[in-house]
Amino acid sequence: MILIFTDNEQLNEDLNNKIENSRIVYYPDYVLQEKEANILITTLQLNKYNFSEFMLKVREKNIRVILLLENEKVKELKDALNLGIYDIIFDPFSLEDIISKVNSPTPFSSIAKYFK
Repeated sequence: MILIFTDNEQLNEDLNNKIENSRIVYYPDYVLQEKEANILITTLQLNKYNFSEFMLKVREKNIRVILLLENEKVKELKDALNLGIYDIIFDPFSLEDIISKVNSPTPFSSIAKYFK
């Protein structure tokens, strides 16, 4: 199951229509209660959890995260990397970029530069 949890309604709908076995999610607690999810596609959203706390809980469930970020300068990038979130796509991106990432995880060598 692929959960789609972005702050863009149109992107949610487009991804849901293009990705088999996906579901749009509107609440962070739903993500944390989901038993069958193996991928979460998400943006930085304001919710009752802070980013690091929420992502830690998601990663504890062994859910792979595909994180959509505005740019390489957002402060949450370092937290994401420290939590083992390597599937990061920077804006501008296309539906095809996201779908490709679902099918082909990012190798560590591609994100190692962000640790420096």
